[in-house]
Amino acid sequence: MSQYRVVLVEDEIPARTVFRHFIEERADLFTLVGEAEDGRDGLELFLKHQPELVVTDITMPGMNGLEMLREIEASGARPPQIIILTCHQDFHYAQQAIRLKAASYLIKDDCLSDPGLLTRTMEELAAKADSRGETRDNYLQLEQQVRLSELEIEQSLFLDMLRSPAAEAKWLRSLEDAQLPLHGQGVKVLLLELDRGSLRFPIDQLEELKLWQFAGVNVLKELLGSIGPHKVIALDKGRFLALYNDARKPERQGFLEQVLESFAANLKMRCIALLFSFGQEPEARPEALKRLASASYPFFYRSNESIGIREWEQLAGFQRIPEPLSRFWSKVLKKALLEPHLSTAALEHERQSLHRQAMEQSWDPEQMKSLYLRVFLDMSHNVIGAEGGAELEADLRVQMELCQTFNAVHEITCDYFRKLQQLQGGGRKIDASITRIIQQMREDLSYPYKLEELAASINYSVPYFSSMFKKAVGESFIQYLTRLRIEQAKLLLLTTDHKTFEISESIGFENYRSFNRIFKKETGVSPSDYRRQGTQSL
Repeated sequence: MSQYRVVLVEDEIPARTVFRHFIEERADLFTLVGEAEDGRDGLELFLKHQPELVVTDITMPGMNGLEMLREIEASGARPPQIIILTCHQDFHYAQQAIRLKAASYLIKDDCLSDPGLLTRTMEELAAKADSRGETRDNYLQLEQQVRLSELEIEQSLFLDMLRSPAAEAKWLRSLEDAQLPLHGQGVKVLLLELDRGSLRFPIDQLEELKLWQFAGVNVLKELLGSIGPHKVIALDKGRFLALYNDARKPERQGFLEQVLESFAANLKMRCIALLFSFGQEPEARPEALKRLASASYPFFYRSNESIGIREWEQLAGFQRIPEPLSRFWSKVLKKALLEPHLSTAALEHERQSLHRQAMEQSWDPEQMKSLYLRVFLDMSHNVIGAEGGAELEADLRVQMELCQTFNAVHEITCDYFRKLQQLQGGGRKIDASITRIIQQMREDLSYPYKLEELAASINYSVPYFSSMFKKAVGESFIQYLTRLRIEQAKLLLLTTDHKTFEISESIGFENYRSFNRIFKKETGVSPSDYRRQGTQSL
């Protein structure tokens, strides 16, 4: 009998040791040519040895099992027979749910309790490893076609229900068949979403998302199986909807916490969840489920807790943020961030206050993100010359898109502001007192700022204040203040019908003649000519 080369990829050392022992016991048939603790090392071993069989875990740090298999396929090398090891308990469901070019899926616990299971499976696959070309391609294609996805069928049935009254009746009958009628007592709904900030894969990679959907469904099925009748639906973008009836067996204390811990332990990713109880109107429940399934930002203000469906629906009716309140909270957040030594208590107090008002008034999450982003951008303008600032801003925009909760938006902004501080002056910290004065100047140009007065307000000498100010913004105090005022004057001249002397007063010039003289010096034209030229060009 031929010898078949094997690569073993498993990040947990005890499990890898046991599996290695099993393979080496069949040295008459298999040669273990290498073992790795992550997908990247596993890929290197595969490319080096071209083994006939690869035995791999799915969940590993760095490059995971699925990413490794995708790289193996892209390499153009002769594809091996693949055995995927999983921690999840519904093996039959796993076979049906995942469409991968893997020949077998084995549960780790089954392999450990039955020492011959892994090598028996390997032996069955060994002969297939000899097949070549079209025969093997046809086999793999057939494997994919045979593995009908129960996950996709359940999802399609539910999504059809969202669109069609006729499909809704069919779906409700499927609940009756599962002993889970919506009109019964004790029905609860768990809405859960993978935390995009902790994802181990890009959310738009559908093949990989399918794998994690399968894993999440199995975790939920296992947890709910001990409570009563249940149904689990995997929706788009890593969202899950689980219905269950706890009338037969009261729900365990801390059930929601157990769900969160199970996802963290089995998927090594965080998730966000809400547990809903329904009111007494059975006929309204299908509509409530539809709103839950399709809601944008369902966890923005409340998460990881139990809540009544009516209470949640009041939160989910998002409203625009009034502009005066948006400006007010921008100032509050900037002030809190710029406090000397970044007072954690002050920042936390403002976070709680803003969260409370935003939740009470159901402010739109996208606008909340914009508010925080504007705060960061205003702060970054005060850190002129910080190398890497543009990259930091671009990265923050990407991370902000991933935020699903208010707290995530707040924390990511604070984190990036600290990174911005570290960039200032090649790693020197921002002088918080100077930065706070700069922010004050930007927000209120009407005040007649004096160099001596500002220096004294923070107990700095005038020369030291001047030096630190120029280090922060790249120009002198007078140059910076003049530039801010002229830029504001330009804006007011073009966007308002205020008289030029009114504009002069609003931006802090002591007299109209001084404003005219400095404006012409900076722009080459008088304020009146600038307004006229701007109006003509519109």
